[in-house]
Amino acid sequence: MEKDIYNYLTSTDLPVEMTDDDYKDFMVWHRGLAVPAARNVKTEAFQKGKQLFSQIGCAACHRPSWTTGDDEIHDPNGMLGNNDVPRYPNQKIWPYTDMVQHRLRMKNDIRTGWCRTTPLWGRGLSKICTNAEDRLHDCRARNTVEAIMWHGSSNSDARKSVENFRALSKEERDAVVKFIESI
Repeated sequence: MEKDIYNYLTSTDLPVEMTDDDYKDFMVWHRGLAVPAARNVKTEAFQKGKQLFSQIGCAACHRPSWTTGDDEIHDPNGMLGNNDVPRYPNQKIWPYTDMVQHRLRMKNDIRTGWCRTTPLWGRGLSKICTNAEDRLHDCRARNTVEAIMWHGSSNSDARKSVENFRALSKEERDAVVKFIESI
C-alpha cells in the first residue's frame, strides 16, 4: 500500500482532474465569494455588544477590520492569464481576527497553547445553518460563552479580557454574545 501511494503521488502521467478552462472558472467563482453580511446591526443589543467587545479587550486580537493588499496573482505556470481573473485590490474587510498566534494555554491543549485568532465573521450562522455551535480552533467549546471562557486560563494572553467579560452584567454579556453571533 505504501509503495502504491508513493507511486501515485510521484506519478507524472495521471489523468487531468480539471481542464485549464475549468480551473479558471473555479478561480473566478472562488475569488468572488463574499463573506456573509453582519446581521441585526441596527439592534440595541448589537450596538451595545460591539461597544463592549472593544471595551473589554476582545478587539485587541479579534481585530475588526483589515484592508487587503494589491491582489497580485502569482501564477508561475501561466494558467490564469493576465486578465482572466477578476482582481479585488484594497478591499476593506471585517474578519475580526489579527491572524496571529497567541498563547491561550488551555487545559488539555494538544497544540501547546498556541492558537491563531479565529476570524469571527459568519460564525453565528453555524447554529442557523447546521444547528451546531462548535467554537474555538478545535471546536471544544459548545457555544460562544464557553469559547470566551476557554480563553481565560491563569496565564493566557486573553485572561484580562475574560475577567472583564465575567465582570459584566448578564445583560451586557448577552449583548456581547449577540454581537459576536451577528458579525
